[in-house]
Amino acid sequence: MLPLAARTAMRALVALAASLALVATGLTTAAAPAEAVTTDRYAGSDRYATSVTISRNTDAGAIVFLANGQKFPDALSAGPVVAAERGHLLLTKPNELPSIVAQRIAEIAPSEVVVVGSEASVSAGVAASAAAISGATLTRIGGANRVETSLMLMDRLLETGPVETVWVASGFNFPDALVAASVAGRERAAVVLDHHGSSTAAARGWLEAVAPYVGGRDVNIAGGAPSVSAADETGIRSSGVRSVTRYAGDSRYTTARAINDAFAQYPAEPTMLLATGKNFPDALAGAVHAALRGIPMYLTPDACNAQVVSMLSGEAAERGISQVIGLGSGATVSDHALSLQPCPRTLPELIGDEYGRFSARTFSGSGDRVIDLGMGIAYGQIRATMPADDINQITALDAGRDMVDLPLSFWGSYSGTSLLATYSEDSPARYLEVKSRGSWTIEVRDLTSAPVLSSSASGTTDGVYLYGGSARTIEGSHRGEGLFEVRELYGDGWMGWPISNCCDAYTGAGSMHAGPSVIAVTAEAPWSVTLR
Repeated sequence: MLPLAARTAMRALVALAASLALVATGLTTAAAPAEAVTTDRYAGSDRYATSVTISRNTDAGAIVFLANGQKFPDALSAGPVVAAERGHLLLTKPNELPSIVAQRIAEIAPSEVVVVGSEASVSAGVAASAAAISGATLTRIGGANRVETSLMLMDRLLETGPVETVWVASGFNFPDALVAASVAGRERAAVVLDHHGSSTAAARGWLEAVAPYVGGRDVNIAGGAPSVSAADETGIRSSGVRSVTRYAGDSRYTTARAINDAFAQYPAEPTMLLATGKNFPDALAGAVHAALRGIPMYLTPDACNAQVVSMLSGEAAERGISQVIGLGSGATVSDHALSLQPCPRTLPELIGDEYGRFSARTFSGSGDRVIDLGMGIAYGQIRATMPADDINQITALDAGRDMVDLPLSFWGSYSGTSLLATYSEDSPARYLEVKSRGSWTIEVRDLTSAPVLSSSASGTTDGVYLYGGSARTIEGSHRGEGLFEVRELYGDGWMGWPISNCCDAYTGAGSMHAGPSVIAVTAEAPWSVTLR
């Protein structure tokens, strides 16, 4: 058994020797960014103010449609009707007309205010207040439910001319229907809502109600079976329609693309709208704006999604889009999403690019043993549990069984995570030589799953962390005997030692490089580190 000073000195010497043989690992080249587009944003302080901003940027006439901004069905069905009459779609609270909406109504000075939905959606008081602002004629289009309201809106659309196409969309799930409303407005098509009833009687009643509206017309279905069921599609097909076509992708974002690919291939101007696919208010008024300008509207998630960004960038390039307008604030559609540029690489992704990725592998046993890792691993983390109250040691060996690193050498029961770093992809670790007087479990993982060091960390044995910030000072405290070391793996495989102390209690500080980097703590007593 090695004495404490000898063991800690061995760990320090092995790490120092390895650092003298640093070999660059090479960076992964990022994909080329899409051609730059200009960006703009139609946003207000809330959904009501955003509908006003969209209205102010829409070339429309002196008619206002007012719909509930807390629920989507009525405003969704109204979109094509509003576009056909070149009107403004404004959102309101059910029992209160927002002051900014009242101000916009005064600016428009409409001759007619059309309230969409029943009094449960927009109260009589709100409706009367809106009409009184300019002395407008007040009209209400509202049925007993959302389906009936959508059919009444189609009646209004028929009053202004023929309707050859009807979109059937979910009345309970908004994402697939949002983009359908924008293209329906361009094509003078109606939007009729599905019922989503669970009983046969409900389905039959819905079909009896909508059959006169779809018969003799082309029917487009927005979204897959979760939005409009296969049974309802079958019922529609038996209602004397000319044709039925379903437009669906594997997500709300690809469904939006499928609809735009079919109906918005050639925008009237090189502009596209981008709305969140996670909520509906901004896209409701946006659908009218898109229809009147003859431009496509797409959906984006809240967080940057590489597949969606790639899809949107491709759609923009195919249509010659040079401007992207976001609907809503930056919290709804981020500035980065508007740019259509590739997603920023996350810290784990950057670490994986630099130091490699591989599937985790777990080994267990007892006593001394040599483990075949099944592949060469230059960098990784070793999570070990070794209960024996004796020497516990893990040595990394290359394919020729020469020592390339000493990730762990600890006296006593051990549970912690140590850094594996051979500094050479030409001579990576292929084997782990385990020495222990008892049972053990070892998990070898790549570095991407290590926790992020954001401000501070503490422990009683070794730990491995990711760091992605600027160059900082790191303060450390070690409350006991043994080696206390904070190493930083950075750049092309360089290793720094912000803190290195042997073999007593320690309080001090050192300098860290800017991330992305890997911080490895080696300790044999309770410790803590804090970034300053």
